[in-house]
Amino acid sequence: MTTVVDRLRGWQGWGGPDLWDQAWERAVAVVEGPLSGHSIIIDGVVLAEGAAGLATALYLVSADLGVEPSRVTEEQIQALYGGDMPDEERTALWEARLTALGHVLDDTSDPVIRVWNVISHFHKTPGGDYDDTVDAASMTRWGCGYTAGMRKLRRRFDIAL
Repeated sequence: MTTVVDRLRGWQGWGGPDLWDQAWERAVAVVEGPLSGHSIIIDGVVLAEGAAGLATALYLVSADLGVEPSRVTEEQIQALYGGDMPDEERTALWEARLTALGHVLDDTSDPVIRVWNVISHFHKTPGGDYDDTVDAASMTRWGCGYTAGMRKLRRRFDIAL
């Protein structure tokens, strides 16, 4: 059985800059206890994407501030996720930060961008009054994995730095 942590270690194994690897180490350390043994099937995929979003957030903040990911605070991560902003707008802001760090968004050989392409894919809602937040174990995929997954990690597992 493949677990969420297995998936995270697989993505981390794609390589990348040293700061990216350090961000992965911190993100996995934060989630591996609460997600120990959690299968990738059912909602594990979106949970993995949320944890990869945490690694990406740690990387962005660390690079921006010139600090190691271990020094990034919960408040700094919340600033990236905070606010009532549509996923498309938040994605554009994160992509601008990735670009500022020298990543080319269509360079599929860049491990950072490879992960970003997975976790930032936008899954459209069916519209109407549908609300998957009433069921924390919902298998639906609305929005981007890095945001939807982080919401599920916080709500179900109380994940925080």
